[in-house]
Amino acid sequence: MPLLKYTKLISLTILLLVLASCSDNPEDTDQTYSQNYELVTPKEELKAPSEYSKKLKPLWETWAYLTRDYVDRSDLDDEEMTELLIKAMLESLNDQHSNYIPPEFFNVENTDMQGKYQGIGASVEMNRKGAVVIVSPFEGGPAKKAGILPGDIVLEVDGKSLEGFSLMEAINIIRGPEGTTVDLLVKHLLSQKTELISIKRESIKLESVKLRSENKDSIAHIRLTNFYPESAKDLSEMITQSQNSGAKVILLDLRNNPGGLLSSVIDVTSLFLDKGIVMKEIDGYNREQIWNIRDLNLTKHLDIPIVILINNYSASASEVLAGALQDYKRAVIVGEKSFGKGSVGLMRPLSNGGGISMTIAKWYTPNGNIIHELGVNPDVLIPSQDPSDTTGVQTEGVKEYIRKTILN
Repeated sequence: MPLLKYTKLISLTILLLVLASCSDNPEDTDQTYSQNYELVTPKEELKAPSEYSKKLKPLWETWAYLTRDYVDRSDLDDEEMTELLIKAMLESLNDQHSNYIPPEFFNVENTDMQGKYQGIGASVEMNRKGAVVIVSPFEGGPAKKAGILPGDIVLEVDGKSLEGFSLMEAINIIRGPEGTTVDLLVKHLLSQKTELISIKRESIKLESVKLRSENKDSIAHIRLTNFYPESAKDLSEMITQSQNSGAKVILLDLRNNPGGLLSSVIDVTSLFLDKGIVMKEIDGYNREQIWNIRDLNLTKHLDIPIVILINNYSASASEVLAGALQDYKRAVIVGEKSFGKGSVGLMRPLSNGGGISMTIAKWYTPNGNIIHELGVNPDVLIPSQDPSDTTGVQTEGVKEYIRKTILN
C-alpha cells in the first residue's frame, strides 16, 4: 500500500480517537449550549493526544491489521470505514438525540429558529423506539393541509425507509426547496392505519403567537406554537391587548409546541415572574448552570391568572416554561403529561464535512425535578382523545374548569 494512503488512514484513526476521548479538565470543553442542536464550531482545532486510551487500542490494531494484511486491501474505503466507526461510537450511547450526520446531510440550517425555512411545515422528534414522529404540523402549513397529524410516525420518505436513520438525516430528506414534492408514508396515531401523503414544500414563515378567543372574552385563549426570537414580545403585546379588551385570565395553549430557542423560553418565562430561577442545567461533569429570570424591556404580567394547557406533544422549551411556572405556583398546568424532552443538544462539525449531534446536559425545573423522559405532569388532568384537535372538547373542558375555579 502506498505510504501516503497508509499515513492518511493513521490520521483518520487518530481523529476518531480524539472524538471518542474527553478531557479530564472541565474547563477544556466549550461552554456554548443549545437545546436545538445549534451548530457550534470549536474555538481551537482538535489536536491528537500524545496518548490515547488503552481501551481504544484494539480499534487502532484492527485498522492497522486490515490495511496491512487484508486480502482485498484495494477494496478498503477509508471514508466509509471512518463513518461506520463514528456511527458505532454514537449508537453505543443508546441516546436517540446523539447522532452522526454524513456530509451529504450536513446542511441543517438554523433558519427555522429564526422563523423561516423551506419544507413541509412540521416539527419532528425521535421517540424512544427510534421512530420519527410528527410532533406538530404547523397551522396553515403544507403538512397540515395535506393531512399530516400530531403523533403520526413517518415510515418512509419518497419510498425510502427511515429505519436506521438519525433524526438529522430524516429531517434533511424531508426538507427541500420550495415547490418540490415529497411523499411521506405515515402511520396515524389514532387509527393505526398507514397512508401515503404527498406534500408540496413551501417557504414557511412561522408566527408563534396566535389569539384563539374573541375580543372581550374573559378568557384570553392564546396559542404559543413555538419559541422564536420575537415570541416574548408578541406574547406580551397580545396579553396587554386582551386585558384591555376585558380578559381576566390567560389560557396559554402549549399543545403540540415542540420547543424552540432557549433564550426565547427564558424571556417568555420572565414575563410572568419578577425574580427566581427558570431552569437548571447539569452537564456530564456535574456542573450546574442556572438560568434566571431576566429584566426585559417589555411589559411584564405578574398578576393576571395564568392557566397553561399541555399535551403529550408539548416538548422541550414548552416543558421548561410549564415546569417553572408550576414550581412557583404562578400558573395552573392542565391537560396531559408532556413529551419529556429535557436534554441539551449541541452540533459539532467534523473535518470530513459531516458532523455529530450530541446530548451535553439535562434540564431540571427550579425545584430540581428532571424533565427528560419524565415530562411535566399537569395539576389538573383534562385528557384529549385526539392530539390534532386544539379547539374542541378538551379546550372547552379547560375553559369550564377556569370558569368554575378562577372566574367564579
